[in-house]
Amino acid sequence: MGERAEFASVEKSARYPRTQARLPVLLALAVALLCATSSRAQPGTTDYAKAITKTVKLRGNLTLLLITTPEDINKVLILDGSEGFLLVDHPEAVAAPLVKKTLDELGAKPVKFLIDTHWHYDHVGGNEIFGPDAVIVAQENVLARLSTAQTSAWTKTAIGPYPQRAWPRITYKDSMSIHFDGEDIELDHYATGHTDGDSVIFFKHANVVHVADIYDGKGSLAGGADIVGVAKSLAAVRDRINSDTIIITGHSAELSNRAELIDYVSLLDKTIDQVRADIAAGKSKSEIMDAGLPQIWTPWFAPKSVPAEKWFMQGIYESLAHTNRIDQ
Repeated sequence: MGERAEFASVEKSARYPRTQARLPVLLALAVALLCATSSRAQPGTTDYAKAITKTVKLRGNLTLLLITTPEDINKVLILDGSEGFLLVDHPEAVAAPLVKKTLDELGAKPVKFLIDTHWHYDHVGGNEIFGPDAVIVAQENVLARLSTAQTSAWTKTAIGPYPQRAWPRITYKDSMSIHFDGEDIELDHYATGHTDGDSVIFFKHANVVHVADIYDGKGSLAGGADIVGVAKSLAAVRDRINSDTIIITGHSAELSNRAELIDYVSLLDKTIDQVRADIAAGKSKSEIMDAGLPQIWTPWFAPKSVPAEKWFMQGIYESLAHTNRIDQ
């Protein structure tokens, strides 16, 4: 596979950076509190009737289902095994017919495993559907979130608690492995980043890594509960993969690779260092936010200009000042 792999059938509007395409929503919510997912629609408002689906064969027995709606881009990674399917993430339950159609086309087999990359509603919508029969696997904080009501700045109403059948059956703290249909799958939790229950998922033999919402690829930014933690997690991924690794991102329309990840982590680290120095120099949060992203990000957003992204600068400040919330 080349340096970049694009989904040719995705609507043009979906190719724009996620944070720029819905900037008014981001800025409005960022006034209250940073949340990387503030750019997505409210729970239950995504119009899946207008969804465009695309399946992309990756390597070995891995297939990626891309579901593009007017509001967002969601992904389901499918490991097509002889005994059944292993899925990574599932959008809201209302999208189930789209997922089922793809699974039926791959073969009428049961879903054996469902991995949640984190607790957000647009990633765990399949839990109630497949939970009674499949083994749901996640980092231990996902169970804590799904089993209790959650309130966040990006939703007007509380989310959960989910019914017990939707809770993960198997949880881990730092790392665990699943061996399924000849593939060695490793789940790692490096830090509180996008949420406090992020999983990075490595598929050893296919040389594919799913990083979910801690990284959205070229031309986008991904924040969360702790952006310093996001940088730590991505640095760990960078150091484990090679130039041939396929990176599956959270919500962007494209796959990514190590070269792009190296650039992003470098820019992220430099920006964090700048904010750290600004704090030491006595600058306030509002001053740091008003300054916006530094111009070192120009190549990342080219040919577009560097957006201000005050919400992102706010997130870095709050991560360094330890004033950020983790219920994201």
